[in-house]
Amino acid sequence: MLRNCYFLVLAAAAAAGQQGRPDPAFEKIPFEEWLKGGGEARFRWSLRMDRAVLDAHQRLATAVVVQVDGAEFAKRNKPGRLVVFVEIRDQENRVYRSHRTLLTAEVKKPGDLATLNFEQHAFITPGDYRVAAAVYDAASKEHSLKRIKVRVPELPRDPLPEAWRDLPSVELLGGADPPDRWYLPEVGSRLHLPVKTERPVRIDVVVNESPTETAEGRTGRVSRRDMGNLVPALKVISQLEIDDGSMNVTLLDLERRKVSFTQEEVGTLDWTRLRAALVENDPDRIDVHALENHEQNAQFFVSEIRKRLGDPARVLIVLSAPMAFSGGQDLRPIEAEPGRHVFYICYYPPLQVVPGEARQDDIGHHGRVVPSPVPHASVVGTPVEDSLARTLKPLAPRMFNVRSPMEFRNALAAIMNEISQPK
Repeated sequence: MLRNCYFLVLAAAAAAGQQGRPDPAFEKIPFEEWLKGGGEARFRWSLRMDRAVLDAHQRLATAVVVQVDGAEFAKRNKPGRLVVFVEIRDQENRVYRSHRTLLTAEVKKPGDLATLNFEQHAFITPGDYRVAAAVYDAASKEHSLKRIKVRVPELPRDPLPEAWRDLPSVELLGGADPPDRWYLPEVGSRLHLPVKTERPVRIDVVVNESPTETAEGRTGRVSRRDMGNLVPALKVISQLEIDDGSMNVTLLDLERRKVSFTQEEVGTLDWTRLRAALVENDPDRIDVHALENHEQNAQFFVSEIRKRLGDPARVLIVLSAPMAFSGGQDLRPIEAEPGRHVFYICYYPPLQVVPGEARQDDIGHHGRVVPSPVPHASVVGTPVEDSLARTLKPLAPRMFNVRSPMEFRNALAAIMNEISQPK
């Protein structure tokens, strides 16, 4: 009979080790001796590193994946017996280590397990790496070690080729729930994003954190799944290195018609306050009184944008998911003269690949031709209305409709270049 395959309930045995901070658990085992070979037990398991892909934080993201045959765990059915140790060495021989104890607390019959899967997620830069992992039985002292070599290629046609120059080659990531998973507070390294200007400039970044409303009304609105793109995008934008100027950040809660977070002269985003604002403004806990006069939500957005349109030295960047307001909204556009630097980044849900007829290209959002990554497949996107673009139209903003981290990277490069140009 086929057995089910479960993902592990993982217990972190220690914090992930980084350069200069090796995982102390490795001091308790002869890992260096294991690397030399010999004395290995016969465990059934596998090791691989996933292909590195650009993620919403504008980093190359990967994972070291260890899969242990369920029968191995069934033979050692005691908590804490099996431990996975992972080591990544870069081409400069710098070492990054972590470990986890394997637990299956939610599985009543360990013998029914097909595999136990452990993933150590990481940000990584292009280069050559040696990955080693060991499965260790803490009771019997048995171990089994595997090694692989991995090459992480450069990003093709990278519009920001110097962005990763000051980053560590590997940054190990821990597990977290939203909103920490959106921001990754454990990652304190910064991208290299210089913006050189001929005169002082002030950048105002306005983020719409409200959940999307649908034409069917308020009961049809979705949760804040878009924040998984918007919060990383905000963190990236906040790392712009402005040669002569400053940056202010504002979060707007259109449902409650309030400014939920603001920070001036941003050097590093104040995650403690930003996190508190995101938790407080959970759309599933909105007060009934906040829903009154919701037809004014769009005009609240317009009024807040108008406040940030001062002198021509100001640059405005609006970051939002597409916003389709319910009926009855006052969608009058903003009353202002064009001529300022205004950018609107609208982060749409990703396109879906649908099996179908043999077509290599399909028309995607806003008429774009999208190459299909799978032969005999169509790339489609659900049409999503965006009402915010209508309210900004008199400002003649530079529009960026993005659906992927690479499209956002291209948009960011274009914005940096335009800000740097003399007006």
